Amino acid sequence: MKFEKCKFGLTTVSIYLVAASAFSLLSLTSCVTSGREFPSQIGWVTKGKTHQKDVKLVLGDPQFVGNSDGVPVWTFGYYKYRLFSPSYTKEVKFYWNADNSVQAFSFNSSFPDDIEGVTPLPARPASDVSR
Repeated sequence: MKFEKCKFGLTTVSIYLVAASAFSLLSLTSCVTSGREFPSQIGWVTKGKTHQKDVKLVLGDPQFVGNSDGVPVWTFGYYKYRLFSPSYTKEVKFYWNADNSVQAFSFNSSFPDDIEGVTPLPARPASDVSR
């Protein structure tokens, strides 16, 4: 069996291997996710009544832990990065009281299903905008 060399000194088989490798790499890097998918509905959370053990039962262990001005914070995130189309993220953060109950929480998402469910706030009159 004889392999022909192309203009750059590569054999036909080499060209196919390079093309297959490039396609495989492109397929692998076109979508990368980080974190665990979790429900966007957080109506089950009540300030002062929901505790860390409750959050762990629903969401598992936090992806990040930290503090904000001395207040412990848990962050759960799901990040979906795409090379050739929009990337999406969602995060829920819990701020804890000393008794391990929820002091405050926030939810942010760029996933289309979450955005569709949000009722926009009414526009503020121009006179209300601070300068």
